[in-house]
Amino acid sequence: MENPDSPIESKAEIGSPPISRPGRVTILALGVLIITIINLLRLVLSIANWDFLNSWPGVSPLYMVLTGLIWSLTGSLLFWGVWTAKKWAPKLMQAVALTYALYYWLDHVFLMDHPTSGVVGAQRALLPVNWQFAAGVTVICLVYVTWVLSRPKVKVYFDQDGSNTDKDLT
Repeated sequence: MENPDSPIESKAEIGSPPISRPGRVTILALGVLIITIINLLRLVLSIANWDFLNSWPGVSPLYMVLTGLIWSLTGSLLFWGVWTAKKWAPKLMQAVALTYALYYWLDHVFLMDHPTSGVVGAQRALLPVNWQFAAGVTVICLVYVTWVLSRPKVKVYFDQDGSNTDKDLT
């Protein structure tokens, strides 16, 4: 019988097996992995086609290489943290999701090639053709990340050592 006066031991202290990764966390991790691979391809292809990209007016290939490198490194770190249940991963996930959404929209509004003549140019003066769809996907992704990270099973998954003292571990 359990002694009610004894302190609650953490799961790591009592030697219980690690909590399995919730399916929603797997979906988040795979989403991060896909975006990381896309940015790694951006980095590699920008280096491989540097001369071609440099011959076009507009954004320097250096911008494409640097953003590809930054998002590849960030995504790799985030994927590893989410996949291995690091305590810092949920906060980093929220920060990266918001930052990536902001980067995406700033890049599309200010750096994408928007024609400025004719009817099409007037419609695309600032926003891409499919901006309504892109805005919807952005909002859905941000809401999904927030919702997943607020689920009780996900919180337990990222706090497997039981150091969060405000939880009832019984």
